[in-house]
Amino acid sequence: MVIDDDGEIRDTLQAALGREYEIICLDGGEEAVDMIESFKPKLLILDINMPGSDGFEVCAAVRAHAKSRNLSILFMTAREDDMSFLRSLQVGGDSYITKPFEMSDLRDRISYLLKNP
Repeated sequence: MVIDDDGEIRDTLQAALGREYEIICLDGGEEAVDMIESFKPKLLILDINMPGSDGFEVCAAVRAHAKSRNLSILFMTAREDDMSFLRSLQVGGDSYITKPFEMSDLRDRISYLLKNP
């Protein structure tokens, strides 16, 4: 599952990863918990900077639900500062990649997280 308010990013990830994985894209995090419970994804790729609930709030809400505590969460963001990285870990993120990124790096992280939940 990809949650990012940038339609171009969602489309790029869908095109690049859609042959290997079933991708569900959301443009915001408000309905994330309900969608996660419905679709039961193995991985959540989550942007930090979004209108409404930011990625940190979405991650914390997801982690608060017992059914989604084992879900791997990969933060994908333009933020390169240490505080954002540390906060991503504090709210329950498993990995972090900064935009722009190489698709091969993203694939490697996805593969690792799916093999090591």
